[in-house]
Parts: sequence; C-alpha cells; structure tokens
Amino acid sequence: MNSSSIIIAIIAILIISVIAITFIQRREEERAATRQKISQYKYRANQATTILSNLSSFPIGQETRQILLQYTISNLKAVQKLAPNDPINNKNIESLNGHLQNSSSPSDSKRLIIPNDYEQLTQQINSLSNLAKFLIKLSKLEAINNSLVSSAVNRISALISESKICAYLQQGQSALSRHEYIHAQQSFSMAQQMMNKISNKNERLIRLEKDLQEMIKSTPSQAMKKNVSYESSEVMEESEDELFGPKKKW
Repeated sequence: MNSSSIIIAIIAILIISVIAITFIQRREEERAATRQKISQYKYRANQATTILSNLSSFPIGQETRQILLQYTISNLKAVQKLAPNDPINNKNIESLNGHLQNSSSPSDSKRLIIPNDYEQLTQQINSLSNLAKFLIKLSKLEAINNSLVSSAVNRISALISESKICAYLQQGQSALSRHEYIHAQQSFSMAQQMMNKISNKNERLIRLEKDLQEMIKSTPSQAMKKNVSYESSEVMEESEDELFGPKKKW
C-alpha cells in the first residue's frame, strides 16, 4: 500500500470517528433534554399535589381540587409520552384519575379556621391569595376545565375576604387593649366596608357580620373580649406558606 492510500484510509477513519462522536453527543443531548423535560413536568405535578396536601383542611371546594388534579394529571401524562414504561408514573395517573372522579372532601362542609395569632392569619391570607392567582394562571391551559375556574376563584375569594375581615377585627381588638380607640374604630370600619362589598354572603360571613355589629355597638371592654378567632382543635399545616414562597406583609 502506497502512502497516498494510507493517508486516504486515515482520513476516512477520522471522518467516521467524527461522525460517530457527533452522533453519540447528539443522542446524549437529546436524552439530557428529555430528562430535563421530565423533571419539569414532575416538578409541576408535585407542586399541585403539595398545594392539595397543605390546604387539605381548608374548605377550598371541589372545583379547586378538580382543577389542581387536572393540572397534575396533564403533567404526568406529558411524562408518560416521554417515558411510557415508567411504572410509578403510570400508577400515579391511574390513582389520580380515581381521585378526580371523587374530589369532594369533608373539609368543605367545615368552617374556615381563623388563627388567633395575627402572623398566622397573615400567612393564611397570603396562601389563599396566591392560590387564587395560581388557579387563574391555570385557566389558560387546555387541560383545565375553564367552567370550574370562576366558581373556584369565587370560593377562594370569599375565604380571603373572611380572613381579612377577621384580621381587621383582631387589629381593632388589639388597638382597644392599648386604649387606641380611634385606631380600633378605623379597623372595625374597614371590616364593615369589606363586608358591605360582599353581595352573596355564606353562612360563615353572615355569622361574622353579626359578630362585627355586636362589637361596634358594644363597649370597648366588651368588644375587646369578643372571640373572633373561631379556632378549632385542627392544626394548620406549618408548611403551607413555604408552598407559595417567603412570607409577605399584608
């Protein structure tokens, strides 16, 4: 074999090697991109299930649960397309479809727990507010039944209003304990203004409005002792605020 043949053979080997290496690199890049997509879909699914778990004791309503379940299932189905042989993912889809058919919860028939601690109440308001924003964001997705969103957001908004009204009442009572009567009057007035904006009051809001009227008409010492916490023996999830990020001031 002459030198020219050897050179041609070496060049051919180099070309084949470059092609092989490029092919392998491209396959690895595609696999990495697939793994990244799977991680993103799983993260979104976990986000929705975490919300459901952390707000399990709240009367957020069947519509909200269905929306969150639909969102979770849609992300897991996206994972299924990329990894059809993942047994855990396939089992989770089957299980969540069952929950979707029966998404009611006993907590929906219970009253909203209003913490006695103002900081906890603030965290609760932030969590519910962020949940409403999240539901509105999900309404733009094809996998979500848009007819559920309006009812779900209205229900969450009612819980937010109830929490905020109670926050004003607690602020007013705190002001009374410091003999800051003007500040207390302003807080009770804000609570009444917010109450007046609610056209269709549920049973809890009707009871809360009655308590508010009693506090306004009573003496400062009587109003200060009025219980507006409606706390039960149930314990709020400590991790709920972590779900929506750092604490915010209301």
